[in-house]
Amino acid sequence: QRCCICGQSGANIVCCEQDCGRWFHLPCAKEGGCVTQYIPNYRSYCPEHRPEQDVQATPEPGTDCLICMEPVEDRKTFKSMVCPACKRAWFHRDCIQ
Repeated sequence: QRCCICGQSGANIVCCEQDCGRWFHLPCAKEGGCVTQYIPNYRSYCPEHRPEQDVQATPEPGTDCLICMEPVEDRKTFKSMVCPACKRAWFHRDCIQ
């Protein structure tokens, strides 16, 4: 299968969205904005079908990721996530992954 991110053959992960058919390599997934969920049912999504947080929150100025303790962006983006329960704890997507 051909990777939808790098265009090379040998992709072994397919988007779980029905009728999507986009394949990608695991290393390309992170680079290309795919989402891979490492919890049961272990789903992977291409950039077009990836789930997004349904939380409306903005980090306070100077907010750090609770995992790496480095600053997060000043708004919710694909690279930063907020705890859906408390809406005050922020994380880098890379740190969560």
